[in-house]
Parts: sequence; C-alpha cells; structure tokens
Amino acid sequence: MSKEILDGNLMAMEKWYPAFAEQLRNGDYKLDELEIIKEVSQDGELIFRVKQGERLLYLNGKRNAREPADIWMEHLGEIHKYAPVFLLGTGSGIYLKRLIKESDKTVAVVVYEPSLSIFLQMLNEVDLSSEIENRPIIFVVEGLNEAAFDTACRRILSFENRMFLKVVIHPNYQELFYDKVFEKTKLIQKREEFVVSNQMTGVNFSTYMARNQMANMKYLCEGYHVKCLMQTVPHDRPAILVAAGPSLNKNIQELKAAKNRAFILAVDTAMKPLLRAGIHPDAFCTIDPMKPLDLVQADEAKDIPIIASATANSDILQEQRGKKFFYSDGHVLAYYAYTAIGRILPSLSSGGSVACTCLSLLYKMGFDTIILVGQDLAYTDNRSHADGTFKDVMPEENTDGMIRVKGNYEEELPTLGNLKMYLEWFEAHIKGMKEHRPNVRVINATAGGAYIEGTEVMPLRDAIEATCPKEEINFEECIQNVKPEFINDERDKVVEYLHSIPEQFAYIYRDAKKLYTAYHKINLMCRARNMNRADYEKLLKKVKKMTKTCERNSMYQIVSSTMTVGELIVKSESLFSLDSIEEEGKAISKQGMKYAKLLQQCAQILKEFAEETLLEIH
Repeated sequence: MSKEILDGNLMAMEKWYPAFAEQLRNGDYKLDELEIIKEVSQDGELIFRVKQGERLLYLNGKRNAREPADIWMEHLGEIHKYAPVFLLGTGSGIYLKRLIKESDKTVAVVVYEPSLSIFLQMLNEVDLSSEIENRPIIFVVEGLNEAAFDTACRRILSFENRMFLKVVIHPNYQELFYDKVFEKTKLIQKREEFVVSNQMTGVNFSTYMARNQMANMKYLCEGYHVKCLMQTVPHDRPAILVAAGPSLNKNIQELKAAKNRAFILAVDTAMKPLLRAGIHPDAFCTIDPMKPLDLVQADEAKDIPIIASATANSDILQEQRGKKFFYSDGHVLAYYAYTAIGRILPSLSSGGSVACTCLSLLYKMGFDTIILVGQDLAYTDNRSHADGTFKDVMPEENTDGMIRVKGNYEEELPTLGNLKMYLEWFEAHIKGMKEHRPNVRVINATAGGAYIEGTEVMPLRDAIEATCPKEEINFEECIQNVKPEFINDERDKVVEYLHSIPEQFAYIYRDAKKLYTAYHKINLMCRARNMNRADYEKLLKKVKKMTKTCERNSMYQIVSSTMTVGELIVKSESLFSLDSIEEEGKAISKQGMKYAKLLQQCAQILKEFAEETLLEIH
C-alpha cells in the first residue's frame, strides 16, 4: 500500500467533500470481514480477488482486465453531458477511471461501494487524484456514509434529466453483494418513479418515448420542421422566450406591449398563465414525453403552432390544430424517416429542459436579440413556478438545505441541482452564441431569479421599449404561410418507410431468439464434463457477432430504450471473470439468456404498437 497514493486521493476528495475525507483520514470506521487479494492480470493491470467465506471471486478479468472494461464502456453507450450516472461497485478502480475519462465533467456520477475493505484497498493502491480533483464524484460507502445514497438520488436524479439515466453494476458485485446492490437499484427506481407523473406508476418511462415516436409520425408526415420557421419568420427584431418561473407573476402583463413587436415563444408550462393573462404567444415548445396534458389543455391554445421533439407527449400534439414543427432529438425514427428521402431533419441543442431547446431554436432562427422572461432557474420567493401552472396559486416551499446561487436582484437564491445544471448550460450556450455571432444580445428580463452570466439584467418594460420597434408584424400570418417540406411524392416515400418499421422489429425479435439459443448452448457446454475450450471461445465469438447484428438494426435504439433500469444492466453483468472458465461461461450465458429474452419481449411489444400506429398512416 502507498501512503502517497492515499494522501493524493484524499486531498482530491476533500476539495469537494471535506467531512468524508476527514472521516477516512481519522480511521473512524470498522472494516468488514472480506479478504482482498491483490494480483496483476496477464495484460498488466492491477486486479482484486475477493475471498468471502469459501468463495473466491475476481472483480476484474484475471487474464485480460483492459478488454472487458472496453466492452463495458461500449455497452454503456453514449453518456449525455448532463446524465446522472450510478456505478455500483468500485473494484480496483479500472471501470471508475474509464467512466470518468469517457464522460463530460458535467455528468453527475455517484459511486456506491458496499465493502469498505474494497474501497480502502482501492484508495491505497490506485491513484484517482487527477480524475476526481476537478469534478465532484459522490462516493457512498457502506460503513461510512451509506445513508447518503438516498440524498444523492434526490440530488442528481430529476424529472428533467431522468431520460439520460445510466445505472451500471461492476462485474461480480451482484454475486458478492446481491442484497445491497438490489436495494440500491430499487432506491434509484423509486426515485425515478417519484419524479415522474403518477400516470407512470409501474410503467417504464422510456416506453412512452418509444410509443410517442410512433404516434407522432403521422404529424411528422405533414412535412413541417424548425428550419421552415427559420426561413419564414422575420428575425430583424427581438424574440422573447417565456418560461414558467415564479417571477413571471410580477411582469406577465407587460408582455402585452410586445405582441407583434417581438416574436414570443413560450415553453409549454407557461401556456396557461399566458392565456389566463390574455397573451397568445406566437408558438410554444414541448419536449417531455410525459408532460401532463392539462398544463396546455385550453381551447385558446389549440391553434397556436407547436414546436416539438419526436418523443414529446403525443397526447399534446393530438390536441393541437395549429402547425406542428419538428426537430431531431437524436432518436432514430424521425431521423430515418427523413433520410428515406435524402433529407436531414434539423437538430437543436438541448440542455435537458424545454427552455434550453427554445434558446437554441431562437438563436438558429437568426434572432440577435433574445429577451428572457420567467427564466428564474431558482426558487424566487420560495416558489417553484408561476401561478396558474400546476396550481392556481403556487405555494411557498421549504427551501432549507437547497443549493444557493447568485441572484439578479438578490445576493443569493435557493435552487435545485437540475436547475443549476440548466443555469450552467445557459451560460455555456450564450458564451458559444456570442463567439459565433458577436452581435448576439441576451437580455434577462426575469423579475427575480438566478443571475445568468453573459446576460444583461433589465426590467421587461425597459427591454421592450429599448429593443422592440413600433412597427408591428403579424407573426401568426407568417407561420400560416409556411409551406410543408415534402414535395411531389416525398411524403409517400416517408409513409412507405414507416410502413416497413414493424418488419424491423420482427427482425430484432428473430435475431434475439437466435441469440438466446446460442447463449443456451454455451450454458449446456459449460455444464458438461471435459468442456472443449476452443469450441467455447468459438461460440463466444459467434454470440458477439449475433449481438452486433441485433444492435445494428436501425430500430434497436427504440427497443433498448424500453428496457427498465434494472434490466438494461444485464449486459454489463455478463462481464464476469470467475475463477474457472466453466464458471465464467455459466455466468455469461445466464445473463445473456436474460438479455436475449428481454430483447424478444420488447421487440414484440413494439412491433404490435407499430402496426397499430404506423400502418394507419396513408
């Protein structure tokens, strides 16, 4: 063990969590009874072997430790820059180091270690100081601060960022610490269910994303996307972005002076307060797959144009009579529908919230002056939203213990972790906007809220008078004159492509069934006496190839997204490296069969829904 390595790790930790580091320094803990044996893998990596009673289990591959980590990261997939990530188990640190290296500093990482002995062994043997000194990795360790796990869940997992959630279990931890790992995955799932509407009880959130994509395709076939707005709506005057922050109560009436003098774009949650005040925005935006319909359900809203992601709540789009403008949010169905006719669906930057998407849109539409209203990003007057959003009068809340940020008009204000995340995104995006277009001006006319670096703080009345010309433009008429993107037989080709989607799900079902059979053969092979190693490795290569065949299908993204948190980690659990090749093969085949069976089930469900929705489009 190296005191120098331990001291370096603790110094890096105490920058973020001094009490936790001090507890480790003082030795204020009691070790568990696990025996940790250090070894070096054949490819030169430090690995741990754990003795638990009569059991000996490797936490990394004893022959090859690097390749399983590479495969693990590949299966983990792209990590969104604002994703909440939970790593259950540290092992010898190789997976943690890769996770930190391959993710943006804005990614919130919680590392849970059920064994204090393993955690201390890692801190003494593995230099993590350069990885953790510049980002606040949250460590939760049994025997030290296990109660902090629930707090960490509440702190980093929100309604807005849950779609980017990643939960992964370190190889062999489910074997060693099944009860503890299962308990933590359930806590994460409970938190995810809590932040989603009651309608989500017992239903996986991502299933709604998949179903929304398919249900929204009939609207996408109308041929309108955000670039049509960019090319049609005049941008030689300001745009006003109206969010639903609590300070909107204070200056909402002043927006009437901007009607037809500025382009008014609202987030979906701001619609009811605006309509109640007699203000009809020129368009509104919605992106959330589970946004409650009643937030926008009003007859006056139905003719207002809507800007939406393909995964937005299809019930909201169904209510709208106005034009529907789509953009690419990274999901495959809308993307491939456009590439079927050789076109690209325009994309927008997103920081996780609908207001972030709106700012990106207004910049791309060419507006050089953007006025922010109701963009509090904090609990102004201890309230979360403007009156008329979720309740006629929003209540004051207990903000004790919340994060504090600098205010526009106050020294500091309470806010939540997800709101601070959006605040940082706004600041970074505004900086980038100004670097590319130096004339861009962002005025923060929010009557309270958090200070956003790069903005000019100004009362809304003054901002309107200073920047909005007296000459009016009928933006409603401009949008009514927008022509659909598709010409000649292009729409028919898009519909033809959409009609082929059920067959793609059928292919995934067929390939997953073959994959299950192959894993079953591995299981039988490893249970037989005198197993032939060459045949085993040959079959493993075949399984890898078959898995890639499933994943290359264009609809695999939709199928995999419907897997629940606990089920999706099955693939990472298949990276076990046990004491014998037979035991390793049994573990791989066991988890592989679970994964293949799940893939079949999801593909079948989505095939049936695709037949119900996509085949109805003509």
